[in-house]
Amino acid sequence: MKVGYYPGCSLHKVAKEYNKSTYKIAEKLGLEMEEIKDWNCCGALEVEAGNPLAAKGIVARNLALAEEQNFDLLTAVCPACTYQLINVNRMMEEDKQKADVINSLMDNRNYTPGSVKPIHFLQLLRDKVGLEKIKAQILPGNPLAGRKGVSYYGCFCVRPSDIIQFEDPDNPTFMDDLINVVGAETPHFPMKTKCCGATQLLVAKPTVETLTGNIIVNAKEVGAEFIVVACQMCALALDGQQKQAIKRVGGGDFKIPVLYFSQLLGIGMGLSYKSLGLGSNYVSPKKLMKPVKV
Repeated sequence: MKVGYYPGCSLHKVAKEYNKSTYKIAEKLGLEMEEIKDWNCCGALEVEAGNPLAAKGIVARNLALAEEQNFDLLTAVCPACTYQLINVNRMMEEDKQKADVINSLMDNRNYTPGSVKPIHFLQLLRDKVGLEKIKAQILPGNPLAGRKGVSYYGCFCVRPSDIIQFEDPDNPTFMDDLINVVGAETPHFPMKTKCCGATQLLVAKPTVETLTGNIIVNAKEVGAEFIVVACQMCALALDGQQKQAIKRVGGGDFKIPVLYFSQLLGIGMGLSYKSLGLGSNYVSPKKLMKPVKV
């Protein structure tokens, strides 16, 4: 299956391991991922706060590029990028007048609303690949089999639910299914959709550390040996700020590896440590690479 891929800025910079591991598992699953040519930043939420119309225009340009390059599906792994692509596509489909205004912002380019379907890579795995095909690529006795892990969606991965339309915003379960597919258990984790505050890290670090610390400590309390995420900002908080966050809430002295769901599946598939970019994770996941002794 050929799929257009929009990486977004952070996947080429601070979250290269997310990008790398996504490509690796896509290849194993028979997905032909092709990065759209000449893409631009989606503006995340910052541009929208300053200039909503310009924000829509720069997102529409990426949709137009995908249309020009003949992609019916356009996937992304960044929740903010996914939200922007889905939201602008939907807005232009529902309001022709707005669509005309947004298209007028683009020089020598025009997007036909609805011609491209933006979709988060997790949803692509669920709806277009399926758990059975994923399971067929998982090695019996892989290092994660028999362990315990929790999925952390954060506040934005499946919200706003009326736009993303992927999972139950209060109790999403597909990443739990992926953890189970590699042979690991998923204890009940009450904090799976609580906000870590990562976008406020530069202006409210103590608050972010408190929010993040509570999430990590709760994961430890329910017996998790690793945390799985689908957002690079969540990874920045839970992984990159882990030591400070645990200290902030008086959680004790421990470390818990944080994996992107693509790294989780890659380990289960027997892909190498290096190929999945695991050496770039802040908390080393090396202890997870040894099979559990029964």
